[in-house]
Amino acid sequence: MAYSIRVGIFDHLSLRIGGGQLVVARMAAQLSDAYQVDVIHSGRGYTIPRLASAFQVDLRRVQERILPDSLESLGLPGRRSTWGDLPSRLRADRALTGPYDLFIYSGHGVPPFNSARHGLIYCHFPFELHPIHELPLTAGWDNRSAFSRWGRSIAYRLLWKHRMRGYQAVQCNSRFTAGWINRLWYRPAEVLYPPVALQVPRGEKRNSIVSVGRFVQSDNKNLAQQLKAFREFYSTVGGNWRLHMIGFCADIPQDRAYVQHLRDLALGLPITFIVNAERKTVIRRLAEAKLFWHTTGLNTEPEEPQAQEHFGIATVEAMLAGCVPLVPKRGGQTEIVEHEASGLLCENLDQLVRHSVRLAHEDDLRREMSRRAKDLSKRFSASAFERSFGQTVNRLLADHGEIQAPRDAVAFKPTSVDPKIAG
Repeated sequence: MAYSIRVGIFDHLSLRIGGGQLVVARMAAQLSDAYQVDVIHSGRGYTIPRLASAFQVDLRRVQERILPDSLESLGLPGRRSTWGDLPSRLRADRALTGPYDLFIYSGHGVPPFNSARHGLIYCHFPFELHPIHELPLTAGWDNRSAFSRWGRSIAYRLLWKHRMRGYQAVQCNSRFTAGWINRLWYRPAEVLYPPVALQVPRGEKRNSIVSVGRFVQSDNKNLAQQLKAFREFYSTVGGNWRLHMIGFCADIPQDRAYVQHLRDLALGLPITFIVNAERKTVIRRLAEAKLFWHTTGLNTEPEEPQAQEHFGIATVEAMLAGCVPLVPKRGGQTEIVEHEASGLLCENLDQLVRHSVRLAHEDDLRREMSRRAKDLSKRFSASAFERSFGQTVNRLLADHGEIQAPRDAVAFKPTSVDPKIAG
């Protein structure tokens, strides 16, 4: 069947399959029931069949558009480029966005200038800033006259306004991220929580703790701190408790060396490292675990948002599996976990250990929190995402006089995976 409306979903800065790709996959699966959909990415992180298999969605009708240079910044901050670069930037962005009736940008960088009829931004966090924040870092800025600095600031503000005019809606993954978009981009954003779905096998809970995160040399997940915490926890509770550390490790020397460093730190402790595990293995470990640890941003300050968890899909999945989450009282985690109800929020490593010991000793309390975690995690379901996202797309397309979106054009039943793709 031929569709008259073309949609391009641009997965910017895509190198690995993670939360950003989950959002892209769900959007593409949902929209491809009614529209011609392209997923645009660098080609270095995944393929469309791999994306479909990873998130159990049907992407058979989705086309793949590869842009090898799409891992670069699309912005024009003053310290990175000059006005002379603007014509080539506009041409490249027009080639990227122009073929579509609706262009959707999914990423954490500056979105391209949009030439499509309609535009939607889904921002995971604004790591790249409004250029007005970058100008003071420009070489020679302090040597410019006050009039020159004023004129340059006005020019970049107008350019930013022109860039953002191409997007009628901005959505993001949490209230935390929305606040920083407003602060760094001067643009309000609507919260659309990522879609989280998990089929959990039946089974008995064991005395185990699960941690899920990437094994990267920068240790932005604070995994070394988790080993220290588990050593203290285990020395208090003893017994047959075990920590399972699950994560992706890139095939590069520094990240492989980091995993070995963690293994060395864990010597003598009942800790299992599960590296680059299959999805079913991750789900099984979550189904068996009593507790879930997440430590990204645990020791950060409020003015360090880049180092905090901006939402936390792994936390929601753990809750769906009946794990009690112990997470930082920072970032998007506070929107997922209700303290003393569906889990525990921790200010520091000492609280992580103390709360974990308490739950290990008070099984009735842990079971009640587990039940609450399962119930409350349903707020982040795939169906809730599809309903809200579909309404936004309908509104955008219906705004144009030449395009009248059918009333139920994207109000679909939840997508299902093609067994051939899943295999």
